[in-house]
Amino acid sequence: MDNTPLVTICCITYNHAAYIRECLNGFLMQETNFKFEVVIHDDASTDETQSIIKEYCEKYPNVFSPIFQHVNQYSKGIKSIIQTFCVPQFRGKYIAMCEGDDYWIDPYKLQKQVDFLESHPDYGMCYTKVKRFVQKNNKFIDEWGGPNETMDKLLIENTIPTLTAVFHKAIYYNYLTEIHPSKRGWLMGDYPIWLYFAQNSKIKFINETTGVYRICTESASHSNDLEKIIRFNNSYHDIRTWYNSRQNTIPQEKLDQNQAVLLFNSSVFRSSKEYAELYYKRIENKTLKIRIKYWACMLGIYPIIRYISKL
Repeated sequence: MDNTPLVTICCITYNHAAYIRECLNGFLMQETNFKFEVVIHDDASTDETQSIIKEYCEKYPNVFSPIFQHVNQYSKGIKSIIQTFCVPQFRGKYIAMCEGDDYWIDPYKLQKQVDFLESHPDYGMCYTKVKRFVQKNNKFIDEWGGPNETMDKLLIENTIPTLTAVFHKAIYYNYLTEIHPSKRGWLMGDYPIWLYFAQNSKIKFINETTGVYRICTESASHSNDLEKIIRFNNSYHDIRTWYNSRQNTIPQEKLDQNQAVLLFNSSVFRSSKEYAELYYKRIENKTLKIRIKYWACMLGIYPIIRYISKL
Protein backbone atom coordinates (compact mmCIF):
# COMPACT_ATOMS: atom_id res chain seq x y z
CA MET A 1 0.00 0.00 0.00
CA ASP A 2 1.30 3.45 -0.96
CA ASN A 3 1.48 5.64 2.14
CA THR A 4 2.75 8.70 0.28
CA PRO A 5 0.57 11.71 1.18
CA LEU A 6 -1.10 13.62 -1.61
CA VAL A 7 -0.96 16.87 0.39
CA THR A 8 1.69 18.30 2.68
CA ILE A 9 0.42 20.87 5.15
CA CYS A 10 3.18 23.26 6.19
CA CYS A 11 2.76 24.89 9.59
CA ILE A 12 5.28 27.20 11.25
CA THR A 13 4.92 28.24 14.88
CA TYR A 14 6.52 30.47 17.46
CA ASN A 15 4.99 31.15 20.86
CA HIS A 16 1.55 30.05 19.67
CA ALA A 17 0.59 28.08 22.80
CA ALA A 18 -2.66 30.03 23.16
CA TYR A 19 -3.74 29.20 19.61
CA ILE A 20 -1.98 26.04 18.43
CA ARG A 21 -4.66 23.56 19.49
CA GLU A 22 -7.24 25.26 17.27
CA CYS A 23 -4.77 25.12 14.41
CA LEU A 24 -3.90 21.44 14.81
CA ASN A 25 -7.53 20.45 15.35
CA GLY A 26 -8.36 22.21 12.10
CA PHE A 27 -5.98 19.82 10.33
CA LEU A 28 -7.30 16.73 12.07
CA MET A 29 -10.91 17.59 11.24
CA GLN A 30 -10.21 17.32 7.51
CA GLU A 31 -12.26 14.61 5.83
CA THR A 32 -10.43 13.39 2.74
CA ASN A 33 -10.21 10.33 0.52
CA PHE A 34 -6.43 10.79 0.36
CA LYS A 35 -3.57 10.88 2.83
CA PHE A 36 -2.04 14.10 4.05
CA GLU A 37 0.85 14.96 6.33
CA VAL A 38 1.60 17.96 8.54
CA VAL A 39 5.18 19.23 8.56
CA ILE A 40 5.28 21.52 11.58
CA HIS A 41 8.25 23.68 12.51
CA ASP A 42 8.63 25.38 15.86
CA ASP A 43 11.37 27.99 16.12
CA ALA A 44 12.36 27.43 19.77
CA SER A 45 9.19 28.79 21.35
CA THR A 46 9.59 30.01 24.93
CA ASP A 47 6.05 29.07 25.92
CA GLU A 48 4.28 25.67 25.87
CA THR A 49 3.98 25.43 22.08
CA GLN A 50 6.48 22.60 21.68
CA SER A 51 4.97 20.48 24.46
CA ILE A 52 1.51 20.83 22.90
CA ILE A 53 2.85 19.83 19.48
CA LYS A 54 4.60 16.80 21.04
CA GLU A 55 1.30 15.78 22.58
CA TYR A 56 -0.35 15.73 19.15
CA CYS A 57 2.63 13.98 17.54
CA GLU A 58 2.46 11.17 20.10
CA LYS A 59 -1.26 10.75 19.52
CA TYR A 60 -1.12 11.06 15.70
CA PRO A 61 2.38 9.91 14.65
CA ASN A 62 1.27 9.13 11.09
CA VAL A 63 0.03 12.70 10.55
CA PHE A 64 2.52 15.04 12.19
CA SER A 65 6.20 15.39 11.31
CA PRO A 66 7.69 17.89 13.78
CA ILE A 67 10.84 19.97 13.46
CA PHE A 68 11.85 21.43 16.82
CA GLN A 69 14.50 24.10 17.14
CA HIS A 70 16.31 24.56 20.45
CA VAL A 71 17.81 27.88 19.37
CA ASN A 72 15.70 30.47 17.55
CA GLN A 73 16.81 30.32 13.92
CA TYR A 74 15.13 33.56 12.84
CA SER A 75 17.17 35.54 15.36
CA LYS A 76 20.31 33.90 13.95
CA GLY A 77 19.56 35.46 10.58
CA ILE A 78 17.77 32.54 8.90
CA LYS A 79 14.69 34.28 7.53
CA SER A 80 13.66 31.57 5.05
CA ILE A 81 12.46 29.08 7.68
CA ILE A 82 10.15 27.14 5.37
CA GLN A 83 12.66 26.86 2.54
CA THR A 84 15.55 25.92 4.83
CA PHE A 85 13.93 23.45 7.22
CA CYS A 86 10.49 22.41 5.95
CA VAL A 87 10.82 22.01 2.18
CA PRO A 88 13.23 19.03 2.39
CA GLN A 89 10.52 17.16 4.36
CA PHE A 90 7.66 17.74 1.89
CA ARG A 91 6.33 14.52 0.31
CA GLY A 92 2.97 15.60 -1.11
CA LYS A 93 2.06 16.51 -4.66
CA TYR A 94 0.31 19.59 -3.28
CA ILE A 95 1.23 22.01 -0.51
CA ALA A 96 -1.16 23.73 1.88
CA MET A 97 -0.08 26.38 4.38
CA CYS A 98 -1.39 27.49 7.76
CA GLU A 99 0.59 29.22 10.50
CA GLY A 100 0.13 28.23 14.11
CA ASP A 101 -2.07 31.17 15.10
CA ASP A 102 -4.58 30.63 12.25
CA TYR A 103 -6.96 27.72 11.79
CA TRP A 104 -9.33 25.96 9.38
CA ILE A 105 -13.06 25.69 9.99
CA ASP A 106 -14.27 23.72 6.95
CA PRO A 107 -13.75 19.94 7.29
CA TYR A 108 -13.89 19.55 3.51
CA LYS A 109 -11.43 22.36 2.71
CA LEU A 110 -8.61 20.15 1.45
CA GLN A 111 -10.89 17.72 -0.35
CA LYS A 112 -12.66 20.45 -2.34
CA GLN A 113 -9.44 22.19 -3.30
CA VAL A 114 -7.60 19.02 -4.29
CA ASP A 115 -10.62 17.79 -6.27
CA PHE A 116 -10.51 21.03 -8.26
CA LEU A 117 -6.77 20.90 -8.92
CA GLU A 118 -6.84 17.24 -9.86
CA SER A 119 -9.60 17.85 -12.41
CA HIS A 120 -8.05 21.08 -13.78
CA PRO A 121 -4.38 20.37 -14.56
CA ASP A 122 -3.91 23.83 -16.10
CA TYR A 123 -4.45 25.38 -12.65
CA GLY A 124 -1.47 25.48 -10.33
CA MET A 125 -3.17 26.89 -7.27
CA CYS A 126 -6.51 27.64 -5.60
CA TYR A 127 -7.61 29.57 -2.53
CA THR A 128 -10.69 30.69 -0.59
CA LYS A 129 -11.93 33.38 1.79
CA VAL A 130 -11.33 33.63 5.54
CA LYS A 131 -12.97 35.20 8.55
CA ARG A 132 -10.73 37.82 10.15
CA PHE A 133 -10.48 37.78 13.93
CA VAL A 134 -8.92 40.64 15.92
CA GLN A 135 -7.25 39.05 18.92
CA LYS A 136 -7.06 42.12 21.17
CA ASN A 137 -10.79 42.81 20.73
CA ASN A 138 -11.69 39.13 20.77
CA LYS A 139 -14.10 39.52 17.87
CA PHE A 140 -14.58 38.78 14.18
CA ILE A 141 -14.60 41.85 11.95
CA ASP A 142 -15.26 40.67 8.40
CA GLU A 143 -14.53 38.14 5.69
CA TRP A 144 -11.49 38.62 3.48
CA GLY A 145 -10.25 37.20 0.21
CA GLY A 146 -11.38 37.80 -3.32
CA PRO A 147 -11.03 36.90 -7.00
CA ASN A 148 -7.68 38.53 -7.84
CA GLU A 149 -6.62 35.55 -9.91
CA THR A 150 -4.59 37.25 -12.64
CA MET A 151 -1.13 38.80 -12.62
CA ASP A 152 -2.43 42.31 -13.28
CA LYS A 153 -4.95 42.16 -10.43
CA LEU A 154 -2.43 40.69 -7.99
CA LEU A 155 0.08 43.40 -8.80
CA ILE A 156 -2.46 45.99 -7.67
CA GLU A 157 -3.72 44.17 -4.59
CA ASN A 158 -3.04 40.89 -2.81
CA THR A 159 -6.29 39.27 -1.69
CA ILE A 160 -5.05 35.71 -1.21
CA PRO A 161 -5.20 34.50 2.42
CA THR A 162 -2.13 32.32 2.92
CA LEU A 163 -3.88 29.84 5.18
CA THR A 164 -6.32 28.94 2.39
CA ALA A 165 -3.85 28.36 -0.44
CA VAL A 166 -3.26 24.90 -1.91
CA PHE A 167 -0.75 24.66 -4.74
CA HIS A 168 1.41 22.33 -6.83
CA LYS A 169 4.70 21.45 -5.19
CA ALA A 170 6.44 21.16 -8.58
CA ILE A 171 5.67 24.77 -9.52
CA TYR A 172 6.64 25.93 -6.04
CA TYR A 173 9.99 24.18 -6.38
CA ASN A 174 10.47 25.92 -9.73
CA TYR A 175 9.83 29.21 -7.93
CA LEU A 176 12.51 28.47 -5.35
CA THR A 177 15.01 27.48 -8.04
CA GLU A 178 14.30 30.31 -10.46
CA ILE A 179 13.57 33.24 -8.16
CA HIS A 180 15.82 32.44 -5.16
CA PRO A 181 13.54 34.37 -2.75
CA SER A 182 15.85 33.87 0.25
CA LYS A 183 18.51 36.00 -1.46
CA ARG A 184 16.25 38.95 -2.31
CA GLY A 185 15.62 40.39 1.14
CA TRP A 186 11.85 40.44 0.66
CA LEU A 187 9.90 40.73 3.93
CA MET A 188 6.88 38.87 2.55
CA GLY A 189 7.13 35.14 2.01
CA ASP A 190 3.72 34.46 0.45
CA TYR A 191 3.05 37.32 -1.97
CA PRO A 192 5.94 36.59 -4.38
CA ILE A 193 4.77 32.96 -4.51
CA TRP A 194 1.28 34.00 -5.62
CA LEU A 195 2.75 36.27 -8.31
CA TYR A 196 4.92 33.44 -9.61
CA PHE A 197 1.92 31.11 -9.83
CA ALA A 198 -0.09 33.80 -11.63
CA GLN A 199 2.77 34.19 -14.06
CA ASN A 200 3.25 30.48 -14.71
CA SER A 201 -0.18 28.86 -14.30
CA LYS A 202 -3.82 29.61 -13.63
CA ILE A 203 -5.15 30.45 -10.17
CA LYS A 204 -8.66 29.63 -8.97
CA PHE A 205 -10.62 31.53 -6.32
CA ILE A 206 -13.22 29.31 -4.63
CA ASN A 207 -15.87 31.58 -3.14
CA GLU A 208 -16.19 29.82 0.21
CA THR A 209 -14.97 30.60 3.73
CA THR A 210 -12.70 27.86 5.04
CA GLY A 211 -10.53 29.36 7.77
CA VAL A 212 -9.88 32.05 10.36
CA TYR A 213 -7.07 34.58 10.03
CA ARG A 214 -6.04 35.90 13.41
CA ILE A 215 -4.89 39.54 13.51
CA CYS A 216 -2.43 39.88 16.37
CA THR A 217 -1.08 43.17 17.71
CA GLU A 218 2.48 42.49 16.60
CA SER A 219 3.25 40.60 13.40
CA ALA A 220 5.00 41.25 10.12
CA SER A 221 1.96 42.90 8.56
CA HIS A 222 0.19 44.23 11.66
CA SER A 223 2.06 46.37 14.12
CA ASN A 224 1.82 49.50 16.22
CA ASP A 225 5.29 50.41 14.98
CA LEU A 226 4.73 52.66 11.95
CA GLU A 227 8.38 52.37 10.86
CA LYS A 228 7.97 48.59 10.76
CA ILE A 229 4.77 48.88 8.72
CA ILE A 230 6.46 51.23 6.25
CA ARG A 231 9.39 48.83 5.79
CA PHE A 232 6.94 45.99 5.24
CA ASN A 233 4.91 47.95 2.68
CA ASN A 234 8.03 49.14 0.88
CA SER A 235 9.11 45.51 0.53
CA TYR A 236 5.63 44.74 -0.80
CA HIS A 237 6.16 47.45 -3.42
CA ASP A 238 9.64 46.14 -4.29
CA ILE A 239 8.13 42.71 -4.99
CA ARG A 240 5.42 44.17 -7.23
CA THR A 241 7.92 46.33 -9.10
CA TRP A 242 10.31 43.43 -9.64
CA TYR A 243 7.60 41.11 -11.01
CA ASN A 244 6.07 43.85 -13.14
CA SER A 245 9.48 44.56 -14.70
CA ARG A 246 9.53 40.98 -15.99
CA GLN A 247 6.46 41.53 -18.16
CA ASN A 248 5.66 45.26 -18.06
CA THR A 249 1.89 44.85 -17.98
CA ILE A 250 1.14 47.79 -15.67
CA PRO A 251 2.62 51.30 -15.92
CA GLN A 252 5.07 51.78 -13.06
CA GLU A 253 3.45 55.13 -12.27
CA LYS A 254 0.22 53.30 -11.40
CA LEU A 255 2.05 51.02 -8.97
CA ASP A 256 3.88 53.98 -7.43
CA GLN A 257 0.62 55.85 -6.89
CA ASN A 258 -0.96 52.75 -5.40
CA GLN A 259 1.97 52.53 -3.00
CA ALA A 260 1.71 56.20 -2.03
CA VAL A 261 -1.96 55.76 -1.13
CA LEU A 262 -1.18 52.60 0.84
CA LEU A 263 1.51 54.33 2.91
CA PHE A 264 -0.65 57.43 3.33
CA ASN A 265 -3.52 55.35 4.71
CA SER A 266 -1.19 53.54 7.12
CA SER A 267 0.21 56.87 8.34
CA VAL A 268 -3.20 58.45 8.81
CA PHE A 269 -4.53 55.37 10.58
CA ARG A 270 -1.73 55.70 13.13
CA SER A 271 -2.19 59.49 13.35
CA SER A 272 1.32 60.29 12.11
CA LYS A 273 1.11 63.82 10.71
CA GLU A 274 4.70 63.80 9.47
CA TYR A 275 4.35 60.67 7.37
CA ALA A 276 0.78 61.44 6.30
CA GLU A 277 1.94 64.76 4.88
CA LEU A 278 4.96 63.13 3.19
CA TYR A 279 2.90 60.53 1.34
CA TYR A 280 -0.03 62.89 0.71
CA LYS A 281 2.30 65.03 -1.43
CA ARG A 282 3.11 61.98 -3.56
CA ILE A 283 -0.52 61.23 -4.43
CA GLU A 284 -1.44 62.73 -7.78
CA ASN A 285 -5.18 62.01 -7.78
CA LYS A 286 -6.30 63.29 -4.39
CA THR A 287 -9.90 62.13 -4.08
CA LEU A 288 -12.34 63.73 -1.68
CA LYS A 289 -11.97 60.77 0.68
CA ILE A 290 -8.18 61.16 0.74
CA ARG A 291 -8.47 64.92 1.34
CA ILE A 292 -10.86 64.37 4.26
CA LYS A 293 -8.49 61.81 5.76
CA TYR A 294 -5.55 64.18 5.39
CA TRP A 295 -7.17 67.16 7.09
CA ALA A 296 -8.70 64.99 9.81
CA CYS A 297 -5.20 63.70 10.55
CA MET A 298 -3.68 67.19 10.52
CA LEU A 299 -6.39 68.43 12.92
CA GLY A 300 -6.00 65.39 15.15
CA ILE A 301 -9.59 64.24 14.75
CA TYR A 302 -9.15 61.30 12.39
CA PRO A 303 -9.99 58.64 15.02
CA ILE A 304 -13.32 60.41 15.59
CA ILE A 305 -14.03 60.75 11.85
CA ARG A 306 -13.10 57.09 11.28
CA TYR A 307 -15.38 55.95 14.09
CA ILE A 308 -18.31 57.95 12.73
CA SER A 309 -17.87 57.35 8.99
CA LYS A 310 -15.81 54.11 8.77
CA LEU A 311 -13.25 55.89 6.57
